[in-house]
Amino acid sequence: MTASAMPGTGMKSARCPRCGNSFDCGRNTEPFDCWCKSLPALPANALDPRGRCLCPECLAAAAAPAAGGAPTGGGLKR
Repeated sequence: MTASAMPGTGMKSARCPRCGNSFDCGRNTEPFDCWCKSLPALPANALDPRGRCLCPECLAAAAAPAAGGAPTGGGLKR
């Protein structure tokens, strides 16, 4: 994941491995506070084994099939 700090937010600039768009990622914020935690968690087999985060659009598309009763928590392994 590329990382240039976003001042004052703990967010970092990242590039989506699926579509290539850049987005703000809060994966390493302490305490964890990222936009992705409001989306349903992805099933383990849908996670990137390298731990790379998806942009909001790609994560929402990947989470849509899992939305039927899945707990919230975004697409990150914690």
